[in-house]
Amino acid sequence: MNTIKRPLSVWIAQILLVVFMLLLLFTLLMDVAMVLTRLNEASVLPALIVFAVMFAILVLFAASFFGMLQARAYGRWLGLSSIVLVWAFILLAQLRRPSGPFSYYEYDNRAQVVGAIFAQLLLHALFFTLILRLAFARKVGAFFRGDATKQIVRPERV
Repeated sequence: MNTIKRPLSVWIAQILLVVFMLLLLFTLLMDVAMVLTRLNEASVLPALIVFAVMFAILVLFAASFFGMLQARAYGRWLGLSSIVLVWAFILLAQLRRPSGPFSYYEYDNRAQVVGAIFAQLLLHALFFTLILRLAFARKVGAFFRGDATKQIVRPERV
């Protein structure tokens, strides 16, 4: 009986999807609660549009996770697109800092600046490596092929 184990990059992608899904769900629920408490102050239509976009991204993350959990090909590609979307949001937040009432952390010396640069480079290198592994690794491709994974994910009853 030839079974293929779930590759490490698939595990990491699934864990990241769950973490981002929970963060987005918490943010969505907090935003809904804030809008409901201040219903008369602001227009509801822009908030509903934002909630719809957040809910669509939440559904994308959930579909990606469950597709990867069942070792379906669509789960692999949805998971890959979800990780790319998260990475794009991280890059966008770093390049265009949102304005707000809170000030950003300023570094005290060059060592802190160099450490922050290395940490950011490491973060982006890890995201890039995960994306490449999910897209092009042979083990991941073999795992998501239908015949090899039916024995692991959906074993037939005898």
